[in-house]
Amino acid sequence: MSVLLTGATGFLGCRILRELLARGEDVTVLGRGTPEELRARVDAAVTWLDAPPLADEALAGVRYVSGDLTQPGLGLTSQDRARVTEGLTGLWHCAAMIVLEGDPALLHHANVIGTRRVLELADEAPDARVLFLSTAYVAGRRRSGHVKETDLLDRDGFQTLYEESKYTAERLLHAWARAEGRDVTVFRPSLLVTDRPVPAGLPEQPTDVAIRFIENAMRNRTAEHAAERELLGGPRGDAAQQPEILQYRIEGDPEGTLNLLQADYAARAMVLAASCDKPAPGVRTLHVTHPQSVRIATVTGALQTRFPGLLISITPELSHPTIPEQLIAKHGTRLLTFSAQRRSYDRSNLLATVGDLPAPDPVDHDYLLRAFAGAEAPAHV
Repeated sequence: MSVLLTGATGFLGCRILRELLARGEDVTVLGRGTPEELRARVDAAVTWLDAPPLADEALAGVRYVSGDLTQPGLGLTSQDRARVTEGLTGLWHCAAMIVLEGDPALLHHANVIGTRRVLELADEAPDARVLFLSTAYVAGRRRSGHVKETDLLDRDGFQTLYEESKYTAERLLHAWARAEGRDVTVFRPSLLVTDRPVPAGLPEQPTDVAIRFIENAMRNRTAEHAAERELLGGPRGDAAQQPEILQYRIEGDPEGTLNLLQADYAARAMVLAASCDKPAPGVRTLHVTHPQSVRIATVTGALQTRFPGLLISITPELSHPTIPEQLIAKHGTRLLTFSAQRRSYDRSNLLATVGDLPAPDPVDHDYLLRAFAGAEAPAHV
């Protein structure tokens, strides 16, 4: 089978690529930069992953084409378009702009108009299935209940521009599939994590942003107090080495939960589902989520274990926030708190297609402690 993949340099995309190669798929990667630059970034990301096993020549057989979601026609020449669509049987669209806030026009351009440009390419490959990476958070502000895989509603509004852009892209896919009689599979993963520290320069996990912010805050707090002690002639030696107390209130649901899923498991389940699902006109949506959500208290407990001296309390309403609390709400913890809900996710379509794939391991305190072990400089992918 011949597969075209966008987003292969991302946190999940590189794992999907490895799963595809392990199955012997013939893969072409479309992304920013020259083919040589793309190969170097992808090789580094995929080689670092240790599963599934790959044949020695698997990575060498990947083809690379320069393209950009934000450019008309994806920035492809007519020769490139003919080359990547010839004999194409699968088009995995995993690339996206992943920011929670910012300029809505930029997000719409990349995630919605970019998806339309990918579908225009799919128009030139009539035998290709479209496989689209969305998010479980297209459910938006919905706080409770059981979210069905067939649900695609905006009545509750959205908490972030990113989830709204993915909702709009899904609506676009439904319209395209109806008009063209084509087959589309939409994957909706939840918040993805790994318990392996990601080396600098490789695709980082989403929670690394919050970890780096807390690390910097703790470091700055310690430096400030050390300076104060020196000015005031305070204690030196062991007493001065004790961790400083850093207390934050974070706005959120104290009884809320986060649906966290191991990224390696998500990629394995998605590629397996794609290989087992029978193509049919229309859109089929699969929630790639963990069967057991994690209490927000478990997450904050792991953070407090990771950072001695850090005290976190979750409050339904943050009144009179301090300047540090305002900063951490804006930059450090929004990813964790906006996704804390009391809702569950239907996984019927996923379970029907992955067969006897075992359930993912629990994401518990110990797993999170490993996941929060450290966050190095972000990758530029």
